[in-house]
Amino acid sequence: MKIAISANGKNLSSRLDPRFGRCSYYALYDTEGKNWNFIANPGALEGSGAGVKAAQFLLEQKIDVLLTGDVGPNATKVLKSAGIKVFSLSDVSLEDALKQYEQGQAKHLEGATVASHAGMGEPVSQNLSFDVIRVAIATDGDLVAQHFGRCPSYTLVDIKNNNIVSKNVIDNPGHQPGFLPRFLADKEVACIIAGGMGPRAQNLFAEQGINVILGVTGLVEEAIASYLKGELAGGESLCEHEEGHGHECGGH
Repeated sequence: MKIAISANGKNLSSRLDPRFGRCSYYALYDTEGKNWNFIANPGALEGSGAGVKAAQFLLEQKIDVLLTGDVGPNATKVLKSAGIKVFSLSDVSLEDALKQYEQGQAKHLEGATVASHAGMGEPVSQNLSFDVIRVAIATDGDLVAQHFGRCPSYTLVDIKNNNIVSKNVIDNPGHQPGFLPRFLADKEVACIIAGGMGPRAQNLFAEQGINVILGVTGLVEEAIASYLKGELAGGESLCEHEEGHGHECGGH
C-alpha cells in the first residue's frame, strides 16, 4: 500500500501541511518496503485548479491513502472516483502522522472539508452534494462504447457511499472541438469510463479535474458493478492507434 502525506519539507521531521493542493511536497510511504520518497507538488504554484492537479498527480503515483488537513470539493471528487481514502490530521510531524494513521487516530474524510477558494478555479457544486460521485459511461446500446466521442449516448450514474442513487441515459450532444469535456464538467461528472479516447480529450478532461478510465469493454451494467467493487481495471485506449489518421476518437 502507498500512503501520501502533504508536507512542508523533505524529511521525517517536516510538518504535515494542511493545504492539500498547495503543499510544497508529498511524502510517499510504501508499507511493503517501508521506505519514504519525497516528491515536489507540481500544482503548488498553479494559478488555479491546484487541488485538482494535485489529485491527478497522486493518481499517477498509484496512491491508496492520503493524509492531509483540508481538501476542496473538486479535488475530493477526483480522489474518491479513484478510490483514494483521505484522512485528516492536525499539525504533526510526518513521522507522527504515519504513526497516528496506523493507530487509527486519523479522521476519515467522507467529503470536502472546505469550500472552493475564490480565484482558484474550483467552483463549488450547486447541485450534487459533496458525498455523491457522478460517473459517465460511453454507451452503445447495452455495451460500453469503444469510441468515447462518437458513442450514441452516455450513462450517468450517481454513487453515494458505494451505492447507486440514480442512473440516467443522455444522448451524445455532438463532438464539436473541445465541447464534450466542458459539457460533462458542467454536469458535474467526476469520472469517465470508455473503451477509447484520444490523448487530446484525455488532457482536456484532466484540466477539468475529471478522471478517465479507458480500455473498458463489455456490458455497461458489468462496468458499473466492477466500478462499485473497486475492480474496474482500465488499460490502453482501444482507439488510440487511429490518432494521426484523420480520426481523433473522442478528441473533439
